[in-house]
Amino acid sequence: MLATQDYLNATLIVFVVSLAIIDWRTHRIPNVLCAAGALFGLALQMGIHGEAGLLAALGGAAVGFGMFLPFYLVRAFGAGDVKAMATVGIFLGAPSTMLAVGMTLIAGGVLGTAVLCVKREHASATLHRVMGLLLAPVASMRTTKRNRSTDSSLRFPYGVAIACGVAVALIIKTH
Repeated sequence: MLATQDYLNATLIVFVVSLAIIDWRTHRIPNVLCAAGALFGLALQMGIHGEAGLLAALGGAAVGFGMFLPFYLVRAFGAGDVKAMATVGIFLGAPSTMLAVGMTLIAGGVLGTAVLCVKREHASATLHRVMGLLLAPVASMRTTKRNRSTDSSLRFPYGVAIACGVAVALIIKTH
């Protein structure tokens, strides 16, 4: 039988796998998915840990939201990505959410580089963009409104990176 913390982790895994699949197929993260995940996370946190669980959930949500919000403001992430990471924070609490955000950003960098390398027509710009991502994230996001629509082929569903980052964080957290 699963321990109570394992229910929390299992529900989080279901949430991020659903997130990755839906984002992969639609390039959107539905509000209803984040809302349902948040409700389940809050209920489990409170059921398992009581008042301390509620505080951990709120702290984790604030950390996830706060750490992804700057990326949304520079248009590197969509609003769904920010809401999804806040939902992840509900399950993990603040310290583990910081780890999950770090692992997610690393996974996103790897996936973003792979997208650039796979597209033959963009391969010549890969090194330049990777250096821009590593040295000046905001500079690499500069595009005009006109260019944004043409760069849609370079976008990838960041829900996949979130799922990968959360998986690594859970592995690190449990060992």
